[in-house]
Amino acid sequence: MPTLKILKPDKKKGTSIKLTEKLLERRKNKDYWALFFVFINFLAWGILFITVLVFHRAQPEFETFFDKFYQLELRTSWDIQFLQYLDYTIFLGLMLSAAGLCLSFFRARRKTDYKKHLILLVSLYFILLIISVFIL
Repeated sequence: MPTLKILKPDKKKGTSIKLTEKLLERRKNKDYWALFFVFINFLAWGILFITVLVFHRAQPEFETFFDKFYQLELRTSWDIQFLQYLDYTIFLGLMLSAAGLCLSFFRARRKTDYKKHLILLVSLYFILLIISVFIL
């Protein structure tokens, strides 16, 4: 749990006053919003992992030595159905991480709240969406 740092003078050192840190937890009960942000963060990272797997399935197959040797026929074009799934997973991840980021701007005001990961995820999903729409 995040804590608040309170600085108090240390009188044990004689005349010199040195500040010591004492951690104080001001929350009375569990912070469900912080747990919710952690859950959204893990869910968005999981969707990003699924997006990578769908991308791997949608891309054309690469020819290896064994494919040439056994004269196997390979798919040389993108799989349209999996490209649609790729768009859906990217859009779902973008909406989920953007919703978590919007909620964190209104609720999470502490330094230790999980905002940096959601900002990273929103930017990654936005870049993936641009690549998906304009390049693929």
